[in-house]
Amino acid sequence: MIRSPTSPRPSLYFLFFLLAVTCGASPPGVMNGLAVSPDGKLIAVTHEKGDTAFLYKVSVDTGHATRLTKAEVGWESSPSFSPDGKLIAYAYKPGKEARSRIIIWNADGSGAHQWSPAGVADLSPTFSPDGRTIIFSRAETYGSDSPVAQRRPHNWNFFASDLDGANVRQLTSESFYTVSPPSISPDGKTMAIVTEGVETSQHISVYSITHPGSALQTFQPHVPKEVDHKKPIFVFPNYLPDGNILFMAANSRFDYDVYRLNPDTGTIGKLTNANGYATDLKVSADGKTAVFFKWRKTWLGDLRGNQVYLLDVQSRKLTPLNISGID
Repeated sequence: MIRSPTSPRPSLYFLFFLLAVTCGASPPGVMNGLAVSPDGKLIAVTHEKGDTAFLYKVSVDTGHATRLTKAEVGWESSPSFSPDGKLIAYAYKPGKEARSRIIIWNADGSGAHQWSPAGVADLSPTFSPDGRTIIFSRAETYGSDSPVAQRRPHNWNFFASDLDGANVRQLTSESFYTVSPPSISPDGKTMAIVTEGVETSQHISVYSITHPGSALQTFQPHVPKEVDHKKPIFVFPNYLPDGNILFMAANSRFDYDVYRLNPDTGTIGKLTNANGYATDLKVSADGKTAVFFKWRKTWLGDLRGNQVYLLDVQSRKLTPLNISGID
C-alpha cells in the first residue's frame, strides 16, 4: 500500500516510484513511470498489475494505448524516448530477486536489444541529445540496515555508455543514498539530478557529462508555503531547451506543483496550482509539453489510482488524458 503524504519523511516519496522496479509494492492496476516523445505526440507509460509491470505507448491525440513489449513476466520501468523518437529505452527486472537491466526497443515495438545482466541494478536510462549515448543510474548495493525496513538499492552513481551497453564510464562517485532520474542539458554536456543523503536534505545538482567530477552547481529552490524551509521537497528535474529547469515541489498541503528554475538567476516561476500528490514529471525535447501523474486518495488518505495530465508549458494549460486500451 502506498503511504499517505501525511506520513513521515515525505521527501522520499518520489523514490518509491523510481524504485518500484525493485520493490514492486504499488497497488495493482495503476500507472507508474512516464516518458514523452520529442514532439509531444506520444507518451510511454508503465502499467502495474500484481507482480508485473509492462510498457505501453499512448497517442496523446486519442488516448489509445498499445503494448510496446511482449514480456509475460517481470517489471518494466523508467522509459525514455530517443531524441528522434525512434527508440525507447527502459529498465527491465525479469524476476523478484533479479537486478534490473536496460533494454532498448524501436518505438514501433521491433528490434529489442538487451544489455547483459549484472550484479547491480541499472535504472533510469536517458538518451543524450545526439542519440548516441545512454546516461543511467546504478545501485552498487541492495539491502537494509534494519530488520523491519524494506530492502532497497543504495549507493547510487551515474554512468554513461554506448547504446549497446559497451564503453561504460562513470560520471559521479558520491555513492548517493537516493537519487532522481537524470535530465540531460540541451547541449549534452551536463545533467541535472535531485540527490538526498541519510543526513542531508534534497538538492538539485548539476554534473558534467564530458568531464566527470564533483557537482558544478547545486540548488535548493524554495517555493511559497513550502513544507519545511530547512528541508524543502522538490523532485523530477527536467531541462528545457532554453537551459531552464522544470521541477516539482511540495507545499505545506502536499500539493506537488510544477515550477521553472532559471539556473543563472535563481528565479522561480510557478506553472500549476493545487495538483495534490503528483509525480513523474517529464518534458518533451521541444520543451512544449510536460506530462505527469495526479494521484487519487482513498477515504483513509492512502494514494490509490492516478491519471496522466498534459501541461502546455507556454500557456500553462493543464489537460487530463483519458487512456484506453490498457489491460
